[in-house]
Amino acid sequence: MRWMAIFIVALQLGCAGTPSSAPPRALSGGSITTGEAALSEDQAESLAEALEITFGQSMEPGASALAGPGYSQGLLAVSPEMRAFVDSIDPSLSPNQRFRQILRTLKQQRFELIYDLDTTATAAEAFAERRGNCISFSALMVALAREVGLEAHFNRVYAPMGRRTTSGSGGNALIQNILHINAEVSFGWSTRILEFNFDPRSPHRHKRLADATVQSLYLNNRALELEKEQRREEAVDMLQEALTLNPASSLLWNTLGYVHRRGGNLELAELSYSQALALDRGNTAAEHNLRNVYRLQSRRALSQAQLTADSDAES
Repeated sequence: MRWMAIFIVALQLGCAGTPSSAPPRALSGGSITTGEAALSEDQAESLAEALEITFGQSMEPGASALAGPGYSQGLLAVSPEMRAFVDSIDPSLSPNQRFRQILRTLKQQRFELIYDLDTTATAAEAFAERRGNCISFSALMVALAREVGLEAHFNRVYAPMGRRTTSGSGGNALIQNILHINAEVSFGWSTRILEFNFDPRSPHRHKRLADATVQSLYLNNRALELEKEQRREEAVDMLQEALTLNPASSLLWNTLGYVHRRGGNLELAELSYSQALALDRGNTAAEHNLRNVYRLQSRRALSQAQLTADSDAES
């Protein structure tokens, strides 16, 4: 079974060109939250302050969101081509029958996505380009089911996490944990789980996810894809909107810290990693990343002190 969906920046190795090894304990990128988890008063105040400092906008503890540009709405948007495909299915059939016919037609047409870990496509992009990962395929199934009037949602599948390490410039490396999402469609008296490319159903436990949670994870992935292309401002915009959907996500704050760290903004990286830890003390990825930022800040301070000393000696 080929899985993907949620890029979790587990840690960044080799900061400042010096390779380092991962700590012996297991690393994670932070828990996935629905955005509805109760925060302590201290956590809520810390979150509001971090949002205001990071994005220059205030948000009272308990408020729903900041203003965002609306990237997330594209994940489940139905394209004209998708709508034409649905309309080609006999409209006299019941919603249940129409969706079953949609699945039969897709299988008859040998519809499947080329699995691409690094392409988190929207439903429309997946339908047109036939490339993506499990967020992409699940979004397509949810969108098609809803288009014929059925209830459909996403699930987080609690299978063992995979892990991928990619090398970057300057001896840096990025470790990403790989999680899995599928779609579930309700036929009223029963439901059907839809795995990537209609693979057999995973035997592992699963839990329903709200659309906003999956949309925030979609934006998390897209931000990392943009960061790889050095489109950093767009990546930050994506993460800002993700945090409007799920501000209490330790995972998202950790990713934001990674993007700021890559951009050389150690102050905002420190703030983001610290916020990730404030929300989830078990986020060992953010803890490791924060240590690396502290090391870089110490080196920067020493370099500045040396430059000052050299300047004083010359004067």
